[in-house]
Amino acid sequence: MAIPIEISYLYYETNPSKATAMTISMNILLFVVGAGILQAIFLACLIFFYPKGDRSVNAFLGCYTLSMCIPMFAPIVQHFSSWQRLMFLDPFLLLTAPFLYLYVCSFKEKITFGKAWPHFVLFMLIVIYDYYLYVNLASHYPLTQQVPMEVIHHPSVMARVFIRIGQMIVYSLMAGRVLTAYQRSIRHLFSETSKISLAWVRWLINGYFILTMMMAILYSLILRNPENFGLLILINTALVTPYLYAVTFKGVTQPTLWQVSHGRDKDTVLQEIREAEETELLVQQEPEKLKPAPASEKMNDIVARTLELMTDEKLYLQTELTLQDLADKLKTPSYQVSQAINDGLQKTFYDLVNGYRVEEAKRLLLDPKSRANKILAVGFDAGFNSKTTFNTVFKKFTGLTPSDFKERHQPEPAVA
Repeated sequence: MAIPIEISYLYYETNPSKATAMTISMNILLFVVGAGILQAIFLACLIFFYPKGDRSVNAFLGCYTLSMCIPMFAPIVQHFSSWQRLMFLDPFLLLTAPFLYLYVCSFKEKITFGKAWPHFVLFMLIVIYDYYLYVNLASHYPLTQQVPMEVIHHPSVMARVFIRIGQMIVYSLMAGRVLTAYQRSIRHLFSETSKISLAWVRWLINGYFILTMMMAILYSLILRNPENFGLLILINTALVTPYLYAVTFKGVTQPTLWQVSHGRDKDTVLQEIREAEETELLVQQEPEKLKPAPASEKMNDIVARTLELMTDEKLYLQTELTLQDLADKLKTPSYQVSQAINDGLQKTFYDLVNGYRVEEAKRLLLDPKSRANKILAVGFDAGFNSKTTFNTVFKKFTGLTPSDFKERHQPEPAVA
């Protein structure tokens, strides 16, 4: 994400004593920016063509990365052309936020052209607007590298910056809401979410929001101190480059929900996500609407058989148990099982299974025969598949970490 390209580094021709230093700093600046552009293009291609990824999802992440690097051409274009040409690069920053939003959405639904194109209307309008603005400004100012101060403070130019920053903030908030709903919905389908929680996407969105705020701060600083533009753009590029590396690494290694759902195709999983989201929406309704409806005989039967599988067969010991696994055991459609758990037990599938796991872990921690075992071994024996998940879930249900729980329940030493 480049800072607003309407403001560019200025040549102070009235101060020849700084000419040599300015030339050296310009060369460094152009090298850093050029390296950042090449890296961004490489990373975008890596994301898109990664063989183990889902291209329908990674395409949006690749476009997001690519759209962030296009405005970084600004210093190079200005160096070899003029400030007026920069206006043709500026609208591309309006693509970053929609691509980020669509990337998050693509984890839970198929993004068709009909769903995507409305998010790019603002970009198309700004392109048209910029063309007429370019014609108007070009007729009043010469083709030079230096940006006239009147242009920097021109109301139309400043309005474009405010529109862009506003769009970025709105879309980052929208992406955050979609991610939150998605993370909640998968708790109705999976008992273990460490591989698919997409917590890193929260970092991706927050990082984008921080970069947007940085862009706004840098814009205000450049308005006041245009002579420091070179340093500010170096800082901006230094922030964006590691961000793009992290995006690429996590993006190509993050599996989608259907990639970890063995034996089920993408369409089936997407349908399950839609049903889970509908369930989550019902859970979030007003308190008076949350009162359970009169239980049907079929729902009571599903609940009873579910509890029987948990207590008698200890199904919760399967570390990657899913709602579909439980539904297969019950020979009942998964949506009916989900509805029975939510309405009959007032729990998500995630909380139901992990509640049993925590109780099993507590039993093992208190059992004299297993007290000598390491806490991590107890977690594995209870059905958890990692130390982090064990500690997090155990503390959620008990308010204590496993080690604290064990320490509080140490047997009293025998009195001599």
